[in-house]
Amino acid sequence: MTFYPDLPYVDGRPSAVGDLFLPETFSGTPVLLIHGGGWKALAKEDFAFMVPFFLRAGRPVFNINYRLLGEAFWPACVEDCRAAAEFILSGGLETEGLPAPEKIIICGASAGGHLAMATGLGLPHLRVAAILSMAGPSRIDWVANNQDPLGMYDGFLEGFFGTAIAPEDALVRKASPALMVPPNPPRLFCLHSRNDRLVPPEQSAEACRAWSEAGGQAEVSLIDGDGDLHGFWIANERERIRPEVGEWVDRCLSLIP
Repeated sequence: MTFYPDLPYVDGRPSAVGDLFLPETFSGTPVLLIHGGGWKALAKEDFAFMVPFFLRAGRPVFNINYRLLGEAFWPACVEDCRAAAEFILSGGLETEGLPAPEKIIICGASAGGHLAMATGLGLPHLRVAAILSMAGPSRIDWVANNQDPLGMYDGFLEGFFGTAIAPEDALVRKASPALMVPPNPPRLFCLHSRNDRLVPPEQSAEACRAWSEAGGQAEVSLIDGDGDLHGFWIANERERIRPEVGEWVDRCLSLIP
């Protein structure tokens, strides 16, 4: 494996960097990884636990940072994610050994799952091989109305958009992937814990219904995660990933060229 840290994908923007991981042998579409953290916390290193699952399948990985809400309001974060996707697709990583691909896979968790869906829907659908959303919120109006166990979403809409706004506002709809699915969207795979109270599995189910109604392929895989958060870790210890996560990645990649 070859590792290139902190590669800029937008010049002059300190947060617009990503870590490139290249397997010894390439065997398919590269992956854009998008971390979670409620759109306002964490960094690419917090999602690096997913990298080995893709590398073992021979998939190059670009694991990115993006502007958090403390730096810029929506849509800055998704604009950064799309810029990273376009950077890969246009051959921006050729110097490091990743030629411009025909398509990419986009994978994110929690807020990163929302951004993965929104990013994939904002690109030409023929350039997106698949979207992998792990506990991704699919409706921003739901986030605003949800009483989550961590209290992360108190006063959410004003902090998200930078202004007081009603949940039924058109801007909220435009930021909600389940409400903005175009005809024939890229394939969607969702992973969710049945016990998740931070982002309940209905959010993945609703996304998949919207995808199917638009003529796309979509499916939800459910696991019995520990605790009432996302449940991707054994006993919620970040060093111990549930084997079901790796099995889900393997299954998804077996269906994606």
